Amino acid sequence: MKMKHLLVAMTTALLPLLAGPSWAQQTSVTVKDGVMQWQDGSEVALFGVNYAMPFAYGYRSVKQLGLDPQAVIDMDVDHIARLGLDAYRLHVWERLITDKQGNLLDNEQLRLFDYLQQQLALRGIKTIITPIAWWGSGYPAPDPTEPGFTVGYSKVQMNQDPNAIAATENYLRQLLTHKNPYTGKTLVTDDNVIAFELFNEPKHAQSPQQSAAYVERLLTTVRSLGVTKPLFYNISEQGPNQAFASALCNSSLDGVAYQWYPTGLVKNSALHSNMLPSVAHYTDPFKSIAACQQKAKMVYEFDAADVTQSVMYPAMARSFREAGFQWATQFAYDSAALAQSNSEYNTHYLNLLYTPAKAISLMIAAEEFRQLPRGYKAAEYPASNRFDHTALDYQADLSLYDDGQRYYYSNNTQQAPQQTTTLQHIAGVGSSPLVSYQGNGAYFLDKQQDGVWRLEVYPDLLPLQDPHQSPSLRREVGRLYLHQRPMTLSLADLGASFAVKALNAGNSYAAVAQQGQITVQPGVYLLGRTTKLLNSVPSTQANYYLPVVPTPSTALVHQPQRQRNLGDTLNFSVQVAGQLPQYQVTMYLRYQGHKDFTALPMSAVSGDTYQVDLPNAAQWQQPGILEYAISVSDGQQQLTWPGAKQGTPADWDYVDGGYWHTLLTPKGTPVTLLAPATDQGGYYTPKDTVSWPATAATAEGATLKLAVDQQAIQRGGTLLRTDLANDNQLSGRQLGGYNALAMRIRSLGKDDRLQLGVIADDGLAWGTDFPVANQWQTLVLPLDKLKPMATLLGQAFPTFMPVTVGPFATQTSFSADAIAGLQLLLPPLGPHQTMQTRGIEIAEIALVQM
Repeated sequence: MKMKHLLVAMTTALLPLLAGPSWAQQTSVTVKDGVMQWQDGSEVALFGVNYAMPFAYGYRSVKQLGLDPQAVIDMDVDHIARLGLDAYRLHVWERLITDKQGNLLDNEQLRLFDYLQQQLALRGIKTIITPIAWWGSGYPAPDPTEPGFTVGYSKVQMNQDPNAIAATENYLRQLLTHKNPYTGKTLVTDDNVIAFELFNEPKHAQSPQQSAAYVERLLTTVRSLGVTKPLFYNISEQGPNQAFASALCNSSLDGVAYQWYPTGLVKNSALHSNMLPSVAHYTDPFKSIAACQQKAKMVYEFDAADVTQSVMYPAMARSFREAGFQWATQFAYDSAALAQSNSEYNTHYLNLLYTPAKAISLMIAAEEFRQLPRGYKAAEYPASNRFDHTALDYQADLSLYDDGQRYYYSNNTQQAPQQTTTLQHIAGVGSSPLVSYQGNGAYFLDKQQDGVWRLEVYPDLLPLQDPHQSPSLRREVGRLYLHQRPMTLSLADLGASFAVKALNAGNSYAAVAQQGQITVQPGVYLLGRTTKLLNSVPSTQANYYLPVVPTPSTALVHQPQRQRNLGDTLNFSVQVAGQLPQYQVTMYLRYQGHKDFTALPMSAVSGDTYQVDLPNAAQWQQPGILEYAISVSDGQQQLTWPGAKQGTPADWDYVDGGYWHTLLTPKGTPVTLLAPATDQGGYYTPKDTVSWPATAATAEGATLKLAVDQQAIQRGGTLLRTDLANDNQLSGRQLGGYNALAMRIRSLGKDDRLQLGVIADDGLAWGTDFPVANQWQTLVLPLDKLKPMATLLGQAFPTFMPVTVGPFATQTSFSADAIAGLQLLLPPLGPHQTMQTRGIEIAEIALVQM
């Protein structure tokens, strides 16, 4: 198939990559005693994604780029299936496919939705459809003019206004009985659609009994069409409303729907803190309602929003199973055609090509969700980071799954699989004891028969900037590269001199491995213990999909550090990618104000990462400002960053694009943890925050003001949680003698108290509370006076999620170099205390020696 601006490479591949799930040929799902069951009585356990390309911003963007939406769907569904996902959910944008009376419109978006349903069914991916989104289709752009029947109604009116309800019923009748031209089936008769969730995130203002009556009316409408599939309704969006939940659970609903966004939504920058404590458990406020325990439970949407690390999804899957959920679908999988910008939902980011580590972690989560029993009990955090067949390591950004047949890892690991002779499937990013690979795209190895494996390799990726900034289709947050790289396999089933041949169009590679090493580029390969065995294997045609990857220009990404003490290890690291797999990279370094630069060659430590340490020489042992640039040579020309300027700083006619700087300070210099002038990007407000951070200019310099609302003066509450800034990380610091926190601080009202905590790299907090005067003062807190305290969590949804977690008995110690952030709270006032104004102002918080 050919289409404008989209590459679809046809390949010759083997029969199914993964063994088909046991339910693949099963049809109907029923609910018995609150449990979804297949027709043979086995329990349903399905895990996957939402994906919105047929509608809304995704559809408009694909059309704007001149792409064929149907071909984009082919590519994305192929990648979703490649990850072993088996569940798909979507709230349909009814505003785009209906008129004001709820009549179905026969338009391209409805056709694409039908086509998507066929493609999912062909891959064995089961579907739950939510017919009504209610939301406008513009986000993140303004809403366009929409013809649909929900336009002009509020969510509350949707379940109260007679005309809105009549249009809803008309629409449900037409949508569910609409014949899909690709499958010849309706949503009622399509066995691949296993259930319906009636309304996405409804809002109810009437009594619980009236709300239940409305839901019952919709249930009657749907069942009158012959629907026997389970019918779900959302109960979490109303918050911990016990009466509402009880009324709905006592209706004829088959199941209830929940969501989970434990880290909040739309921070507009990435969270760089260990958020694993926030997903240690799923809180269900309705578990004591007996009727709710007789309903099946699904999670229609979830994500660890604004988190780039690859450790969250398996922990969430574990917590879902503990809470009894049988269906969970992440929101939302990004189309590969748009993922270079992450502009569809900037707070979410998941795609096999552009977030390969997160994609592999979702693959691991899917395995655990299917394997763990409902009600599974894990150890308490942080011991829960090892459960069943999975190990999570935040510091290494690693999710690892090893059950004897499947060995999956989201980043480099030295942990060998427990069994090598029984392995059937390998998936990873980076290197492991079985695969040595310098690329950073995902790859998959699937055993076809003894001595024969299928290898699938995806492109390298260079992350260019924070993917969670404000959305724009013009913003490039990641870039793909089609490099050839060596790959060494250590599989006893193949041996050290196995044969390999490429299967995808345009790739003619064929070779015999030398000591297990071959050379691969993105594509599909067949590996055989011998050439004869390889050529004896029959093959069938399949597809290997990539978006168009333009000939790339060279790019360099670097994160400078603002300050280091003499004696610290100062490591300079950059990522460089372009048309070549490797380059000659040189750092040009001097003290600011000096004339000449010193050229320091940088060594390649992986496919695109180059490093050099500040030389341990007298030349560099003086306090001052280091000034540097980094040059990249491909043998023909040199470019220097910042600015991608021609030449190098050693050239007489070099036109610089600026320089990076790091301040070198004497040993023992305080290490700043919070500087209000520069650290706003690390702020985020926990749940129930009673203030909003504001930067002020005072005689103390830039300060952070946290003034609480009048209604919060007496009770106090959470003020702020912060991450250490990206340019102020503690890795490599020599902090053995740092034993206290020093801060410049004052109260905004009368003398007050503050609870201050440091958050360690395990995500748990240590702190104390202390008096704060209403005059500026420097306070010093010894680290050994800090005790385990509850850790502030983010603005989680649903709103009934806890504000804090812990403290835990396992919190026995922490070190200065493990500090990753801070948290601040105001304790309640005493019964006889009064204040007209209450808040805290901070000029700086630093680690010091005392």
